Amino acid sequence: MKNKNKDGPKNKSLKISANEVNSFVYCPYQWYYNRYYGQAALKEKYKSLKDKNSKVESQFKKGLRFHKRYYMQYRMQQMLKLVIILIIVGFSIWMVIKWH
Repeated sequence: MKNKNKDGPKNKSLKISANEVNSFVYCPYQWYYNRYYGQAALKEKYKSLKDKNSKVESQFKKGLRFHKRYYMQYRMQQMLKLVIILIIVGFSIWMVIKWH
């Protein structure tokens, strides 16, 4: 993506807040664009999605699909962990009952 921001990053601070760390862990690209362009510029780009000929529309849609897939994979992993734990606990209880 071309750097249209001639002044450089909006946030030139060397300090990173806890909120920024959380944002980076969730999506490094989102954190970078928010830090570099600023929230106001990103909101303007998002508003431009209403324009059917917008070039950024496909990028936003791709990002939304990525986050939706990532969230579904995360939920599936959590459910799988829960099921495995329940199976282990159930098997352990069954073994204890069987031996007594």
